Amino acid sequence: MMRSILGVLGLLLAVGAAGVATLRCEGTPPSVKAPERLAIGHAPRSVAIEVDDAGSGVNEVAVALVHPGGEATLLTESFPARWIPFGAPAPPQHLEVPIDPTALGLKEGTATLRITATDHAWRHGLSGNQTQVEVPVALDFHPPRITLQPANSYERRGGAGAVVYEVSEATARDGVQVGERFFPSVRPGGGDAHAAGPRFALFPLPIDAPPDAKPIVVAVDAAGNEGRAVPQIHVTERTFPEVLLPLSPKFIDEKIPELAGIVGVDASDHVKAFQEINTRIRGENEARIREVVKDSAPEPLFSGAFEQLANSKVTSTFAESRSYLVDGKKVSESRHYGYDLAALASTPVTASNAGRVLFAGENGVYGNCVILDHGLGVSSLYGHLSAIHVQPGDKIEKGQVLGLSGQTGLAGGDHLHFAILLDGVYVDPVEWWDPKWVREHVEEPLASAKR
Repeated sequence: MMRSILGVLGLLLAVGAAGVATLRCEGTPPSVKAPERLAIGHAPRSVAIEVDDAGSGVNEVAVALVHPGGEATLLTESFPARWIPFGAPAPPQHLEVPIDPTALGLKEGTATLRITATDHAWRHGLSGNQTQVEVPVALDFHPPRITLQPANSYERRGGAGAVVYEVSEATARDGVQVGERFFPSVRPGGGDAHAAGPRFALFPLPIDAPPDAKPIVVAVDAAGNEGRAVPQIHVTERTFPEVLLPLSPKFIDEKIPELAGIVGVDASDHVKAFQEINTRIRGENEARIREVVKDSAPEPLFSGAFEQLANSKVTSTFAESRSYLVDGKKVSESRHYGYDLAALASTPVTASNAGRVLFAGENGVYGNCVILDHGLGVSSLYGHLSAIHVQPGDKIEKGQVLGLSGQTGLAGGDHLHFAILLDGVYVDPVEWWDPKWVREHVEEPLASAKR
């Protein structure tokens, strides 16, 4: 009996040893995933690489930078051997390789990032299978040069501005920074959007940006070097209306339960349901709108000034701050980012300018809603419709009927909520209704950038 047990154990040990030997004698070298090429500027950075060896496992990874001044070891890391011949292979090794150009004393020119990976195989005098990858590196410590087209403009907070400039080299990104927000430029005439040459940037001046957040042109190259230039743009600050809106018992007891059912809010307490709709649901609706309007054409689809709905009366203006009252007590608040335009009930709602339908459907507080893209990051929104006559993807002409006015969503009466967004930020539509403003702020600068 003992001999049988010992025989089985011996057999198991022999099989295990054979498995380990097979595993450790494999001849497949590690695989290395790294960038095809790199551009490195002044700022410290890290480079992500992945090393994998499904056989005996990764033994060591060494990374060095070979540059005009010599060779610098950036990383050396070892990993334990894998002895179990069966089961799942070892997972890939993900490494971050630090590069600090200043500490390394690098100078402009070309270099090579050399990655050497070995495994635990009993090959090549027990040194293992080896893979070596060399990545070409451009050492670039000069930021892109920005040349502004001479201009001296006056803009209003909540409105939009434009700037024309040239960049001296290809960029990873360039555009206008306003406070913490960045608005990309376009390259007139098409072609490589990042190539050196002229740029046109149309950007909003958000109402919630700090007063000292002046527009700055920013260009960043592939190496991360950043160039900046300050255009002569003077921003006039504005105050926006504060409006008290008493909510009628009919609105609270009829409209709110109806809308709560559509958007999935508990309507057992009508006032609480209104508060949730006006905060959480409104926030979700705005996030959806911002996502939709990202899909904007890089060239203008519109022509000339935008048009206000014919024979309509303005009942609410842009950016008014609303406080909602129930029995004289404030229960909620919001910012109104558009114009309310009243006309006859079920008035045909027309496109303010030519464009393309991005969205046509129900969107919470906006009810039945249509959103058009006009290119260059410009979009228009038509809310509270009782009927929609278009669908996403449709090409639209100025004046084409989009649907009928109504009171769907969070509306107390039949009207059109009209808004304009620029790169996802609401801007004052009154500027876009002005032919002189559109000509001087959009058409003429864009034309000059194409020359």
